[in-house]
Amino acid sequence: MLRTPIAHHLATACCIAILSAAQAQAQQVPEADSSATEAEQEGAKTLDRVKVTGIRAAIANAVEKKNEATSIVETISAEDLGKLPDVSIADSLSRLPGLATQRVDGRAQVINIRGMSEQFAGTLLNGREQVSTGDSRGVEFDQYPSELINAVTVYKTPDAALVGQGLSGTVDLQAIRPLDLSERRVVFSGQGEYNSLGKVSADAKDKGYRASASYVDQFADHTIGVALGFARLNSPFQEQHYKSWWWADLDAVDWGDAPQAGRPANAIAQEGTEAWVKSRQLQRDGLMGVFEFKPNDSLHSTLDVYYSKFEQDEVMHGLMWNNDAWFTGPAGPISYSNAQTSLVNGYPVITSGTLNNVQPVVRNDSNHREDRLFSAGWNTQYKLTDATTLTADLSYSRARRQQSTLELYAGPLGPQSIDFDLTTSPGFSQFSLGDMADPNAIYLWDPEAWGHDGRLEISEQEDTIKAARFEFNHELDNAVIRSVDAGVNFNKRTKQKISSVYFAFLPGDTPVLVDPSLLYAPTSLDFAGMGDVLSFNPTAVLDQYYDVVLSESNDDLRKDFIVEEKVNTYFVRANIDMDLTDRIRVRGNAGMQYITTDQSSTGFNAENAAVVGSQTLGTQYSDVLPSLNLVFDFGDGWLIRASAAKVMMRPPINYLSAASAAGVSTTAPYLWSGSGGNPTLEPYRAMAFDLSFEKYLGQGSYVSLALFRKNLETYVYLQTLPWDFSAYTPDPDGPTPLSNMGTFSTWANGTGGYMRGAELSTSLFGTLISDALDGWGTQLNASYTASSIDPDPNDNTPGTDTIPGLSKIVANATLFYEKYGFGARISQRYRSAYRGEYSALFGQRQYLNTMAERTTDLQLSYAFGEQSKLKGLSLLFQVNNLTDEPFQTSISESTGTGLFFPGEYTLYGRQYLLGFRYEL
Repeated sequence: MLRTPIAHHLATACCIAILSAAQAQAQQVPEADSSATEAEQEGAKTLDRVKVTGIRAAIANAVEKKNEATSIVETISAEDLGKLPDVSIADSLSRLPGLATQRVDGRAQVINIRGMSEQFAGTLLNGREQVSTGDSRGVEFDQYPSELINAVTVYKTPDAALVGQGLSGTVDLQAIRPLDLSERRVVFSGQGEYNSLGKVSADAKDKGYRASASYVDQFADHTIGVALGFARLNSPFQEQHYKSWWWADLDAVDWGDAPQAGRPANAIAQEGTEAWVKSRQLQRDGLMGVFEFKPNDSLHSTLDVYYSKFEQDEVMHGLMWNNDAWFTGPAGPISYSNAQTSLVNGYPVITSGTLNNVQPVVRNDSNHREDRLFSAGWNTQYKLTDATTLTADLSYSRARRQQSTLELYAGPLGPQSIDFDLTTSPGFSQFSLGDMADPNAIYLWDPEAWGHDGRLEISEQEDTIKAARFEFNHELDNAVIRSVDAGVNFNKRTKQKISSVYFAFLPGDTPVLVDPSLLYAPTSLDFAGMGDVLSFNPTAVLDQYYDVVLSESNDDLRKDFIVEEKVNTYFVRANIDMDLTDRIRVRGNAGMQYITTDQSSTGFNAENAAVVGSQTLGTQYSDVLPSLNLVFDFGDGWLIRASAAKVMMRPPINYLSAASAAGVSTTAPYLWSGSGGNPTLEPYRAMAFDLSFEKYLGQGSYVSLALFRKNLETYVYLQTLPWDFSAYTPDPDGPTPLSNMGTFSTWANGTGGYMRGAELSTSLFGTLISDALDGWGTQLNASYTASSIDPDPNDNTPGTDTIPGLSKIVANATLFYEKYGFGARISQRYRSAYRGEYSALFGQRQYLNTMAERTTDLQLSYAFGEQSKLKGLSLLFQVNNLTDEPFQTSISESTGTGLFFPGEYTLYGRQYLLGFRYEL
């Protein structure tokens, strides 16, 4: 296997450090300064017993863990999650330095670490790699209730003993350990929820609730511990959505003869529009159980189980139309009247007027999703001697998703004229058109000639990981290396997806009015000036009026795949703790992972929408990943951390699909072409370097500046490659191919580039400044990230030259107060514009230029004191998305002007929660 020189030298240095230090002469660990007086020692002990509670205790605990860590980490403590709970772990993680969340359907779902998308991050639960309910590797954190997670550690630098780590970082979610508590704890909590948008449609809900209960206890003289937790979320999410399909100057390029009467020459026009409201009702049930057994100092065994069931019912009522020059309805092509233009950076843009001969589509959709996530692990540690410990860890993780998406079309039979007043800045444009809610004029049919009257897609997927880890730890009486870890982790992952697509047709292709008994009250689209639209239950209407036929294109067939990975990780790590000088102490670790990967995939081999057969392809590869983490402690709270490592991340699982499709061109010279996944892909590989300067100022307070750089040796790009199509059979009714050779579009490894950045963070308690500020505090962080990687080297479209998930600037600010039982916290998170990856039309993935956003949350609480009859009771009020921050995207004008115009503009409303927390 080829290795870069720098990786080879780093691996050699780590091995030499481990072997030479193990042979070094043993030295006595320096004892505590005996010159300190008894009074001074007693004073130090007294100071150690000073404690704070609530928000401040959580922050102090997190800062202490950051200080003590041998890697560069960020942490969240139990108090932070339990005292002022977030909707999910994603909300809490997004406030940490260098981390940002991507909102999906109005809620925080996935996490981007240091400018890289969720696909580059590793996610663990109690140190074990987790499956994903999504279609790739990125874990959807809204599956994990914050009430059931005790702590979170985000590793920004690699550690040789950390298995399943990511290239950008690793998130380790941790359950409570009941024997860590000294007594029983029983907690109940409940909150009511309301969305400020109210009921956006007759079948919507605007109210919900959250409830949780946990029980932690110890038995048999504190040798047995039990923890049980349950959390339910029943939450409404509302949405007001507007989108421009695309913008173009149709006279700027030769796209064929497509005149439009009344359209000003060489003017940029919006070529399609949609507006809708959606209502989602989420119900998530989460259950966590932990059994801990420690009968003596030699044996310690822990069994933990996590289960969640996530259901989402979504209804959509809306309106959309195409107004480009190629659409021709029953009354002829689209034309303009009274079109007016405005200059945008010197270019004329049509901003008002009237569109004629439009065939608007009234859409009524019903989507259902059910996710089931299960994870179990059994960890047993046994001390062979006082210095030697053996650990065995067995785990199983499984995620299942069932999803259905149904859309039905309706509209007036005759063409419509639509007045419009467009905005070229973010916001809702305004439109005026006829009555789209008239039950005697809006028919079920296919107004835009899409070839069917409705569409239903049903998909299922399952992701499983089976793993076993065996580890050996030996403590050394050595002046440099205090202990050595060595072990192996066996991991088998299987992900499979099946999708079926059905078209709905009206008998005889005859438009029909909807039975009044199946109608809801009309839905208002007044936010976009469109008035009301006809609304109904799509499932009931489908059952009554339509014939449903299985109809799958090549793209649909390619959604079905199985990917299997067998990954074995062998690791060794030396834990360092030594006096470098009289004033500088060094701690940390040096180690190495050797990882072997055997991957394969099975998928359809399709040609002209006909399955030729299945194919199984794959590859094997191995990696040597050395790592070094050092912490230089200068005393008085001053630390410098340095890290160097080689890291890797396997490609997104959906890239590895063996499913493909091909065809022969219908014009000379009749060449083959095709597209699909690539099961022979190798990982993203990089060298990572980190440097952090930290000053700890006292309990809960610190200042840190971290610098990082990742040199990616490889990156995965979509490329067009020469391909042998001998396995395919040409259509007998089509042309004969010139040869078996052609071109195939697929994902392939290519040259990488750098990721680099800086993070500045601080946590400050008010007492650092004055005793008068006791109870006050703040947390601030900001990061800057840049990259040289162009993920689409063959695409010169503006906005495509940045990797997904990269916001150059990410910042968070929190101001809090907690004293006399009162607690208040206001937090704002900001991320600059970035290229986000989202689910697109018909379940495909797409990249969108996502605009900068600031999301603000407010939390207020009151805890009754020890002397109160209501001791243990806390009241809580929260407002999430306090400013109703919109979700916005922009679209590049299609004819090369370099201008960007508004794409999507969506409001989700404010989320109000009022409730209690009671601890026995």
